[in-house]
Amino acid sequence: MKRVLSQDEEVIFGNLIRELAEDTRALKMKSFIQHGRITTYDHCISVAREAFNLNRRLHMHTDEKRLVRAAFLHDYFLYDWHDHGDKLHGYHHPKIAAENAVRDFHITEHERRSIASHMWPLNILTIPASREAWLITIADKICSSEETLLRR
Repeated sequence: MKRVLSQDEEVIFGNLIRELAEDTRALKMKSFIQHGRITTYDHCISVAREAFNLNRRLHMHTDEKRLVRAAFLHDYFLYDWHDHGDKLHGYHHPKIAAENAVRDFHITEHERRSIASHMWPLNILTIPASREAWLITIADKICSSEETLLRR
């Protein structure tokens, strides 16, 4: 479900995400299904948009570039988790996504930590430690829930 942003916000969001979203490495996420018929790529766009939206609506005043980059790369694990053979994918994929993002996009340590903590409270010891990380965690839960419920 597309997040509702004003025209000005759409322009700002588009400028923040464009470089990553058009990168051939990130486009690989279009090959993998995340929830129902939603690709990992589309899920990551939704999470980035929702995190951006929450940041604006809740007046969190985060660094929007860091927020959008980490939100978009939060599931950058690059495999089909349905048949990957990892029964603990939910626990493992944040670390894999963070490592891939560091390797391919040279993200900051702050962005890496935000990605690595997005599955809290499932990963009980990896607690979000910044406003950006909390927004990504919440946005992921909102989008995942919608995608899963819409699939049914």
